[in-house]
Amino acid sequence: MNLNRREIQDFIDRHLKSKAADLMLQASKYPEWDMKSVVQQLLGKQLAQKKLPNWFQNKNVLYPARLSMEQCSSEATAKYKSSIIHSGKGIDLTGGFGVDAYYLAQKSDTLIYCEQNADLAKMVTHNFKALGQDNCSVYIGDGIHHLKELEPLDWIYIDPARRKETQRVFRLQDCEPNIIDCEALFFEKARKILIKTAPLLDINQTLKDLACVKEVHVVALNNECKEVLYLIEKGYNAEADIHCIHLSKENQKGFSFTISEEQDASIEYSKPLKYIYEAHSAIMKGGAFKSVAERYQLKKLHQNTHLYTSDKKVSDFPGRSFICEGEIGPNRKDLLKLGVYKANLACRNFPQKVEVLKKKLKLKDGGENYIFATTLKDGKPKLLLCKKAPQ
Repeated sequence: MNLNRREIQDFIDRHLKSKAADLMLQASKYPEWDMKSVVQQLLGKQLAQKKLPNWFQNKNVLYPARLSMEQCSSEATAKYKSSIIHSGKGIDLTGGFGVDAYYLAQKSDTLIYCEQNADLAKMVTHNFKALGQDNCSVYIGDGIHHLKELEPLDWIYIDPARRKETQRVFRLQDCEPNIIDCEALFFEKARKILIKTAPLLDINQTLKDLACVKEVHVVALNNECKEVLYLIEKGYNAEADIHCIHLSKENQKGFSFTISEEQDASIEYSKPLKYIYEAHSAIMKGGAFKSVAERYQLKKLHQNTHLYTSDKKVSDFPGRSFICEGEIGPNRKDLLKLGVYKANLACRNFPQKVEVLKKKLKLKDGGENYIFATTLKDGKPKLLLCKKAPQ
């Protein structure tokens, strides 16, 4: 069945807000259609509307099974990768749905896309043509095997997978292919290697496991940490720069530091002052807990509480800023005295989880009140009552 037929695409567009089950109930009306394939396109297009907005606008793009759509990079994070590697000849060893390959190819002379799933690779071949990306060649098979047969390239990109989808992964050795085992081959074939990992992998351990890491890029989208990228450069032997990047519709904000800078950073601890700050998730994942305080001349609430405070507003802080209206004990009685029944609750270095505390306090979600349940420098748990600071 040709899923690009106008009537099928028009049908999908008319039902973009529909549920898959509702469309399956209409299968008898379209006996000549493979309704499961049509529903797959609907689900893919629904995810693409936010995740891949430019692809969504192209009616000729086809979408894979839901798992591949959920695992692929967003348009925003893929574009960011092309700012790290942006010239010469390269190869994507673990192509998937081809989003990263597409954006990397836009900044490169040529790109080889590798994928072992033949059906997915054929779909990506179609999409490259539909999107007008004509400097990509497609290899169906094992990317590592293909790399061994090639002449040297300028760069290699790889997004290793978990060995088991249900397995929590903390080290590169738990991924497939095993990057550490492949390093010698990579350096034989290219000067630069860009590795994408899930945020769960420990950055300090990964820096110990890998050789020649020049840069680490911790990438968050709309304050959700999405991926960590390691740029390896053959022969590099200095300390790695860690770039914490926050992407949003409005802008891109970055904060860069090194591990030695973090270790040497000097900070003060303080009770809550007029303003409270929470750094964006990329900075927290990157581990710049002291560096961000020193850089912006802020004080920390507690050694293990990654919230910051000041008397004067820091306008360019890379994260969220609040006006602190007071602190109380973590109990419903004190909240009721203040007439607070609804708030945005977050726990930061607090002995209870959000859902448990919310139930205890009988708090409803939302509104203009923000409450940080946290531990202060004297070791006492408190609730900080805040409102968002004006921009």
